[in-house]
Amino acid sequence: MKKSIVSKSLISMLVGTLVLATPALAGKIYKTINEDGTITYSDTPSPGAIEVDFASNTTTVVQNPTVKTKTNKVITQKPQVQYNLSILAPSPEATIRNTTGNVSISADLSPRAAGHYELSLHDKKLRSSSGSFLIKDLPRGEYSYQINFVATSGKVIASSEVRRFFIHKPSVLIKPQNNVN
Repeated sequence: MKKSIVSKSLISMLVGTLVLATPALAGKIYKTINEDGTITYSDTPSPGAIEVDFASNTTTVVQNPTVKTKTNKVITQKPQVQYNLSILAPSPEATIRNTTGNVSISADLSPRAAGHYELSLHDKKLRSSSGSFLIKDLPRGEYSYQINFVATSGKVIASSEVRRFFIHKPSVLIKPQNNVN
């Protein structure tokens, strides 16, 4: 508290000294009217210059600055929760041999949060509240996918790495052979 009072007193004395010393430091001012009619003010006389006499009432009064005291507010921020989204199935680069083309994908978020899982698979987005997805009738081939967890606020709070799996199906061109003679 004493520091604040001393600081205010010191600032007031400095401002007062500057206000009183300014007229003593001020030199003469000269006014010159140029040929084009413009007026130039200077502190050095030039040919045809007129000394400007300021009235005693042309002083500037400077108000004491308002000093804001710092408050010792303790701002507590919640630590950022680090979410981890892991894909439980299928394993990375899995080859799925399934004649129906059905694939089960599952993920888990740790720690738990309110929201939903969103699977991105070949430009399609599927939602699940449990983290389990069943995709049906996929043709054979390679598939890349990623899972995000979207909080109730709409913000993605966790993402998995991009993974891929392969669907293998028997070719329709291959006919079963009868080995009966």
